[in-house]
Amino acid sequence: MINNKKTLILGMPRTFGIYKVIIDRLKQLGFEVIDISYDDDVFKYKNLWDRFVNLVRKTIFNDRGYKNKLKFRSLGNSVLNQLVKIEGKADYCLLIRADIYPTEVVKEIVSKSNKAIAYQWDGVERYPAVKSLIGLFDRFYVFDKKDMNAEGSNYLSTTNFYFEHLYNKKIKLNANTFFFVGTFMKSRWEEIQKTAKLIVQNSGIPNFILFSKDKNLSNQYGCEGIKLVDSPVDYEEMVKKILENDILVDFLTNEHTGLSFRVFEAIGYQKKLLTNNIDIKNYDFYHPNNIYIIGHEDRSLADFIKLNYQKIDDNTLNQYNFDNWIIKMLEN
Repeated sequence: MINNKKTLILGMPRTFGIYKVIIDRLKQLGFEVIDISYDDDVFKYKNLWDRFVNLVRKTIFNDRGYKNKLKFRSLGNSVLNQLVKIEGKADYCLLIRADIYPTEVVKEIVSKSNKAIAYQWDGVERYPAVKSLIGLFDRFYVFDKKDMNAEGSNYLSTTNFYFEHLYNKKIKLNANTFFFVGTFMKSRWEEIQKTAKLIVQNSGIPNFILFSKDKNLSNQYGCEGIKLVDSPVDYEEMVKKILENDILVDFLTNEHTGLSFRVFEAIGYQKKLLTNNIDIKNYDFYHPNNIYIIGHEDRSLADFIKLNYQKIDDNTLNQYNFDNWIIKMLEN
């Protein structure tokens, strides 16, 4: 808990509603929160000219931040209104995915805080526009070892996290169910489909949810146990679904090697995990009873299902709890 109430400016995408959980928990921990998050994912080009200019600036001038300027111009009025209201300086600002804000807005946010921290919870190379913003922050965190090892990088290492306070042990569990929720990506459809079939072949029940704004996608892609939806699953609702299912599933994207939220939700809520991320073996919570690495196992999935879950010790577990994660980010 924070003994003397600290003020924190929080900026991040509103996708999937996780920002609401973060804000609520920060308030419970004693912070005064100034919310400057916004719905950057609902943006649409006003006309073909804007789309063309963005294409030219990105391909010819390597300006990968121009689209974000258009987004912010359309959607960011509430952010500017919040910044104007701030008197003096906040103790901290924390920007998650700082690249969704134009450079001049990031400078304004940083000027309103005593300590400026950024966390890129997607790979830096996936959103390279953030590179031009790094020098504006006192500390810039990444979760991907590939980014940490990049030549000339001065990033700090962290991981994603889970929310211990959302762990409801009274929720009824459905045996042998395998849960995955994520955004539809054509590049990983084949592996997701193969994994769903593997689960069925080993007497499991896949319960996969893929989100895409394309309402016609279900006509092109279909597989037993995979549901395509055109509206995102709210984060708190997703946690309830996680708790209802027996085993979690995680798929690595091509752009990074860092561990996703599914991994930390699995360890935090004491769930077994299927993943295709072999780097997970290098983390302190790895145990073969709990984690099955797709494509890198001598044992069958059926044998893995039969194993008893090996409880992770509290000291290891607590470092990935959001309550401890946020203090480390702000105070270290």
